[in-house]
Amino acid sequence: MSETCFDTEDFRIPVTVLTGFLGSGKTTLLNYWVKQPELANCAVLINEFGAVGLDHHLVEKLDDNVVMLESGCVCCNVQGDLVNALRDLFMRAMRREIKPFQRVLIETTGLADPGPVLFTLRNDPFFAQRYRFDGTVTVVDVCHITQQLTQQYEAVKQVALADLLVLSKSDLADFGALPEVENLLQRINPMAPRHIAIKGELSPAVLEQNGPFGSGSRRSPAEIRKWLQGAIAELGLASPVKPATVTGAPLIANTPIASAHSDVEAFCLRYDKPMPTARFLDGLRMVQMRYPERLLRFKAILWLEEQDKPVVVHGVHDQLYPIMNLPEWPNGEPASELVFIMKQTDRQEVEEMLQEEFFPKYPRFQYE
Repeated sequence: MSETCFDTEDFRIPVTVLTGFLGSGKTTLLNYWVKQPELANCAVLINEFGAVGLDHHLVEKLDDNVVMLESGCVCCNVQGDLVNALRDLFMRAMRREIKPFQRVLIETTGLADPGPVLFTLRNDPFFAQRYRFDGTVTVVDVCHITQQLTQQYEAVKQVALADLLVLSKSDLADFGALPEVENLLQRINPMAPRHIAIKGELSPAVLEQNGPFGSGSRRSPAEIRKWLQGAIAELGLASPVKPATVTGAPLIANTPIASAHSDVEAFCLRYDKPMPTARFLDGLRMVQMRYPERLLRFKAILWLEEQDKPVVVHGVHDQLYPIMNLPEWPNGEPASELVFIMKQTDRQEVEEMLQEEFFPKYPRFQYE
């Protein structure tokens, strides 16, 4: 292993879990990290909620060491896939089919409860002999984390289980929001170091503050759950304990499996012709206004009439972040793909509303 900030006497490959609620900025941070020399030889596992996957188009280091897990939320039903992916990466590197890697980053979905992931990483025999769990990094959206902690049990668990907290979007937050958020995080997880990342820029040297799970200074998931159950009433947080839907069906590729996030749906709308930018913005604004609390996350690759190349746009709740340009179409052909992650929402209603706004049969306005 080359001499870097990650050198250790334990020669097993370190694995870091990168988590955080929907739209917190995980992919932005990951994009920055994989471009840094300290992580030049890392493998990346990306997990996307449901059957819809766009995040792998936005992570720019797409080579043989980037694997997309497509069978669902890592905390719900892909523990087997996770171990298989790690086993496959290791054996492919041994056979020299891919270049050797010295670290693994696992980006979970924004709805992931990291507890079952940590159990898998610590208890699978193959994994324990060749890899070592090197901590959980949780990305926190300063603009929205206070609301998320009161409404989403996943957000509470993600913060509580963190070995390192990365605070994003503080430059977009209201004046005074950052110290309030830091105070709240300190009360939930006083042991996790906190760092601020502006537009994902944070040195991967912070991973030095992580380490093998289970040392004397760290709490087990069971201890954290017990502590949380006693603290949620005082802090006014969402309960971190939510019963999962149980299924007896075997895990088979491309077979729908009951999810713990039964009130959350991810769906993708595809349009095979360009749309005016103004109509897209109006349609999205309608969705944001009609479902201000139910719209958890939005992201899209767009084919706009005014652009000759694809653009990427994403947002959280009622906020829309700046549009980014892509050099080429990820799938080779132009098309708009809009992904919504929403709670208790009628997909057909959203689809019909956007269809009428994007491509009206009887246009109400003339866009120039």
